[in-house]
Amino acid sequence: MNQDRLKLLFKLQEYPMAPAVQLAKEVDISPPTAKAWLDSLKSEQVYIGVQPNLRVRRIGLEMDDFLIEVDSYKAVRKIEQFCEKHPYTLYRARVFGGSNQGVIMQFRQPDEAREHLEEALEILKTKGYAKRIRELPTLNPVYGSTYTRPKLDAWDPNKMTWNFDWDAWWRKKTEVLDRKEKERENAKGLIPLDKTDAKILEVITLDARKKNTEIIEEIGLDKNKMGVQQDFSKRLKKINQAVESYRVFINWNHFDVYNTPLIIAEAEQEVTEKLIERLQMGDFPFGSSIRQTTTGFVWSARMPSAHFSELVSLVWKISTSYELLIIDYKNSQRYGLWAETFDSTKNDWKTDREFCLETPLQTIGVI
Repeated sequence: MNQDRLKLLFKLQEYPMAPAVQLAKEVDISPPTAKAWLDSLKSEQVYIGVQPNLRVRRIGLEMDDFLIEVDSYKAVRKIEQFCEKHPYTLYRARVFGGSNQGVIMQFRQPDEAREHLEEALEILKTKGYAKRIRELPTLNPVYGSTYTRPKLDAWDPNKMTWNFDWDAWWRKKTEVLDRKEKERENAKGLIPLDKTDAKILEVITLDARKKNTEIIEEIGLDKNKMGVQQDFSKRLKKINQAVESYRVFINWNHFDVYNTPLIIAEAEQEVTEKLIERLQMGDFPFGSSIRQTTTGFVWSARMPSAHFSELVSLVWKISTSYELLIIDYKNSQRYGLWAETFDSTKNDWKTDREFCLETPLQTIGVI
């Protein structure tokens, strides 16, 4: 990849929703060239797409995360099939390490649907597909969780290496960051939605960089009909109140990033908070997420081999004990919101047992 295309990718990550004209100006190329390069980068799957990080509580949803341990490949496939058919799945990936293997999965669902998910997982366990069910803390800043974006300016394209001094980073002085602002944002009231809003959410949670006219057509409206585009703009402005930020999903195999550790650590609270503060400073160069637990933290990241070793060494030094797993990046999948989960008669998300439990399990032949 030449330097100019790399700079364009840098700017896309910095301004995920910026039009090609703005990105072109940022890197001093023509708008047609910027658009052609963006199309090429996407077709070559250097980046997969742009998706929003939603303040899910503002649209009446919650996040629930689980690590399911299994003892056979057949069981892994059955758990993956369940994730494919469950209406509220957000993410799933295979994990392995030592004697443990299984699937990490995340759901974005109404709180009333949680009991059906828990029951479904217990049924999978009873049927022999799940050996152990472990709940993980949700990725919500209110609960002490945070994530980091990759900093492509730490990538040296000439040496094909990442520049980062772990020791200096850990020694660096930090300030305790105030979470009250995020708590206030999450505490704001629900945003009223209807079926059309749900259809818009389905499209933008898969690819937020689509043009308004493309989204309008995709949700089945006539872009040329009087008032449609104005109504759509109002709806999008309303929905954006629930968007915390946008993320560019990059295929890190193009940048020598192959290792995706998932570390479940026991550590003193002071150490955990220190680690979270350092990650929140914004100079950690790799994509990662950390979840605070009552006894330590759960930290996942994507990085090259040399820095994988540094991460494990740091965790070994600062924790009292830890469990090291690897996320199988190639066997992972993200899902957008599904518009069919919204009940237009009630103007709310579906939470009945048949929809959230019976249909997914029947479809994969478990019940």
